[in-house]
Amino acid sequence: KQWYQRRVRDRLAAHLGSAFLLYLTMFKTSLQILLPVDHSLSPALQNLRRWGGGVAGLAFLTALSGAFVAGLDAGLVYNSYPKFGDQWIPSDLIAFSPKWKNVFENTTTVQFDHRLLGHSLLVAICAVWVMSRPLVLPKRAGVAVTALMGMGWMQVALGVSTLLLHVPTWLAATHQQGSLVLLTLATWLQHELGKKRIKMFKR
Repeated sequence: KQWYQRRVRDRLAAHLGSAFLLYLTMFKTSLQILLPVDHSLSPALQNLRRWGGGVAGLAFLTALSGAFVAGLDAGLVYNSYPKFGDQWIPSDLIAFSPKWKNVFENTTTVQFDHRLLGHSLLVAICAVWVMSRPLVLPKRAGVAVTALMGMGWMQVALGVSTLLLHVPTWLAATHQQGSLVLLTLATWLQHELGKKRIKMFKR
């Protein structure tokens, strides 16, 4: 059974990651063609863009960790929040030897990592939103950063609800779809805060 779970986990993560990368590549190319950027950026906006890139990378990593949670059924280990049962740090967090195996095979560690990444992602999104407040953003960039903020909170709410309700399939699938929406919004923000580009087609 453990061998089978490892195969499911690894293939699910690889399949999800490659599918997300393919989708994001097509989405970004479409934005460059249909919504080309026609403005220059101040140093403050360039800094915000770098932070936005960090959010996009962290969102992708969090989505991949979610695939490990799904592949190992790690969402069924601790169905409480914010604690793990009655503990803030579960006692079986480092139960396997060698220790690196816990990251990929220990269901407790996999869930712990996904929670940690999810919380870190939300903090990063909030930081980007706060940083954007005093800046004069291009119109579409302002919409993107606000939508990213709202979706960040919604995604955390979906994740916590999925956990507390013992991972109903429809809610888990909605949570997974939410990760793609989050990545889409982060990519859109990156595009809107990108460097000035020559239009590829005449309108």
